[in-house]
Amino acid sequence: MSRVATYRVGPLLARRTPFTTHGALSAVPYARSETGRLPIDWAACYREDSPRIVLTVLSYATPIAWVRDDGLAVIPNVFYSFTSLRHQRLCHEWLNTEE
Repeated sequence: MSRVATYRVGPLLARRTPFTTHGALSAVPYARSETGRLPIDWAACYREDSPRIVLTVLSYATPIAWVRDDGLAVIPNVFYSFTSLRHQRLCHEWLNTEE
């Protein structure tokens, strides 16, 4: 998987395509076993959804969004850092969800 600039990931998110950036944002086509800094309740939700996850968006090592096989995009409303907030906003914009 080649690296892309963060400002170019929007269309990749819209197409549910895995990617890696030169920075802290990436997306993988599966559910990772690690939940990073997800709060306990969101980590439980992520684990429950894991068999159905087709794309996990990561900011650093934390899943900040995931897409299930039914097309539902889940973006936890959790603040981690201003960098992660920018990543979450990209997810809201390109995964067609409500903020």
